[in-house]
Amino acid sequence: MGIPDQVPEWRLSEEELTAELLTTERELCRVYARMLSLVGEVDQRGVAAGKGFRSTQVMLVRSLRVSPKEANARVTQATAVLPVMRNALATGDINREHAHEIAYVLTRAPDSVTPEELAANEITLVELAHEAPPTTLRKVGQRIQAYWDFDSVDPDKREQDLARPLREFRYTRTRDGRMKYTGEFDPDTATLAEQLFTVLAKPDPADSFGNPDPRTRAQRQGDAVAAVFDLAARAPDLPVKAGERAVATITIELKDLERRAGTVMLDGHDPMTVSQLRRLCCDAKVLPAVLNGAGEVLDLGRAVRTATPAQRRALAVRDKGCTAPWCTRGPKWTTPHHIEYWTNPHGGPGGPTDIGNMALMCDRDHLLAHHGGWDIRLRNGVVEWIPPAWLDPQRRPRRNTAHNPPHTRAA
Repeated sequence: MGIPDQVPEWRLSEEELTAELLTTERELCRVYARMLSLVGEVDQRGVAAGKGFRSTQVMLVRSLRVSPKEANARVTQATAVLPVMRNALATGDINREHAHEIAYVLTRAPDSVTPEELAANEITLVELAHEAPPTTLRKVGQRIQAYWDFDSVDPDKREQDLARPLREFRYTRTRDGRMKYTGEFDPDTATLAEQLFTVLAKPDPADSFGNPDPRTRAQRQGDAVAAVFDLAARAPDLPVKAGERAVATITIELKDLERRAGTVMLDGHDPMTVSQLRRLCCDAKVLPAVLNGAGEVLDLGRAVRTATPAQRRALAVRDKGCTAPWCTRGPKWTTPHHIEYWTNPHGGPGGPTDIGNMALMCDRDHLLAHHGGWDIRLRNGVVEWIPPAWLDPQRRPRRNTAHNPPHTRAA
């Protein structure tokens, strides 16, 4: 029995408050079940037409002041033959969101689904709704619909689709070098992409000040795509281009190289800054082409790789993943970064390609290391990130502890 209505909420104990919350929710479910019974009777009698409305949905919109979407959902749930769902709703065991998801799936069953199969699926979904939130119900419903769609396709056509899956990717380059793209994937590739997004596009933990990840979902997924492309570019079996794998030819004027400023040209047509060049040199096979004022090639340097497979394995053991203090990505999603730039911005030969001058970073934090004002150093075998002064006036070094194994109790 619920707490009397006249008792103010602030006077209820925690136990009474939670009990009243659950009781009220069950009452809401029962009232909604009654609403569906009334809507079903109105629709069956054709009351809407007698009142001058085009349909029951329009009558609900005008008389109840609900949205067309809500009116359609109520009519669908009220007119569908789903006795198990309606009974669970009437007893308060499931809520209106559960009812919506169940009706949405089962009313879209193809003609090939038998009444027995439909009834079995209804029981499955209602039993799941007793324990799970509507979002879980929606995912299971999508799997049921996918099975129906798969089962209704002609076997010969299915084999043809599997042999030649639909995968399209269309893109254009903008004047400032960005890429805009659209496309479509077959179900297998779509599932694989979604699984990668689940891991790579999840929000970062809150920073040291408690601020959440500022990126939108679209931005997080864009970063995930960039990470996948970056990993593919470093794959040992990547197809070759002109007999070599992932070669970038950098063209720069001698005067710009000397004053470490100006514009660099990648492969003859894509412009970038010298700071971008330094970042690219961290993990690419680079051929620097130095030109004089007349455009003549003064020097065509030799290709340089930054880290051998053995060095990458050693870095994976030492750093355990991205060294940015807030990052949880493992070694697979990182590249070696030169702590002292391979192309020294202060002149000289630049930093060496050895373990003591490299640190693992994911693609997004690699960008931050180059362009965000952070300094990186290796101290006592641990990589430390030193924040810019605007973030921490004392510039106290930070270490990544996300990769540390959990503490275990001594035997």
